[in-house]
Amino acid sequence: MNYYPHHIGDYLKDTAHLSMIEDGAYRRLIDLYYLHEQPLPVERIKVYRLARAITPADKAAVDTILEEYFVLGDAGWTHKRCDAELAKSREKSNKARNSAAKRWESEGNANADTNAMRTHMPTHMRTHSEGNAYPITNNQEPKEKEYLSSGIEGAEAARDGSKSPDEIPQADYLPSGTVYGQMAKLLRSRGVDVAAGNPHMRAWVDKGLTEEEALAGIEAARLAKPAPEAIPWAYLSKTLETLRAKAAAVPDKAAQPAKPTQTDDRWWLNNAGIDRKGRELGLFARGGESYLDFKDRIFEALRRRDAAAQEQTA
Repeated sequence: MNYYPHHIGDYLKDTAHLSMIEDGAYRRLIDLYYLHEQPLPVERIKVYRLARAITPADKAAVDTILEEYFVLGDAGWTHKRCDAELAKSREKSNKARNSAAKRWESEGNANADTNAMRTHMPTHMRTHSEGNAYPITNNQEPKEKEYLSSGIEGAEAARDGSKSPDEIPQADYLPSGTVYGQMAKLLRSRGVDVAAGNPHMRAWVDKGLTEEEALAGIEAARLAKPAPEAIPWAYLSKTLETLRAKAAAVPDKAAQPAKPTQTDDRWWLNNAGIDRKGRELGLFARGGESYLDFKDRIFEALRRRDAAAQEQTA
C-alpha cells in the first residue's frame, strides 16, 4: 500500500507531546505498517531493524511509540487506524476487480470479430480492463481533497460536497494501547518527562495509580515547577508518595471520635440551640418572652421530666 490518508490537524494534536525523534519513529512505523500491510513483528529487535533504530535513543523512541500507539497481539504489534484503512483498501480493490470482471462478461458476443479478439488476445484485453480495478492506494498522486479528508469515506464526502468539513469523520490516530502507554501519554501531555517503558512508572501503575491521582500529583508538582518547565518523573513520583502519605494519615470514619451525645449537647449556648431544644420538648417561645426566660422554662421542663422518670423507676 503506497498511499494512505493523513489528516495533519488531528495528527499534530494527538502527537503534540512527542519529541522530534519519537514523532519520526511513529511516522516510520506507520509507513512500514502500510507498506507491508501487516502488523509489526512481535520481537522488538526486528522492529528496531525495520525502523533503522540504531542508537539507544532511537530504540527508546520506538519503545515509547509501540507502548502508546500499538497493541501487542499474537500476530504482532497492531494499529487500529492502520488496520481500518487496510480493510477499506482491500474492500475497494475487491469491488473494483469484481466490477471489471462483470463488465467484461456483460459485453457479450456482439460479433465474430470481437469473439475472435477475445479468443486470441485474452491476456492483453483483460490486463487493460483490470487496470482500473486497483484502488487509489497504487496512485502516487491522489487528488488534493483526499489529503484533506480523514479517509476514503471522508474524501468522497469532500469531493461531492455532501458533507461540510465539520461533518467529515476525522482520523483516529490514537488506538488503545497498553495501560503503561496510556498513563505515559497522559503524563507527557501534562509536561511530565517519562517514557512508557520506565520501570518505576510501570510499578506505580501496577500499584494502582489512577488518572485522577496522577493529575493531582501534577497539580501539586506545578507549585514548584510551573509550566512550561518539564516535570521529571523522579520529582513527580516523590510528590505522589507525599500525597499518598498524607491521605493515609487521615483517620477513617470508624477511627474518628464519635459525635457528642445528647448529654454533651450544649444547646443553651445560643438562640438556635434553645429553639431546637424547645421544639424537642414541645415548647415554643411565648410572645414577648426573652430567650433567657425561654431557656429557664426549658430547664424547668427538663427537671420535671427527669423527676418523673426517677419516680417511675423507684
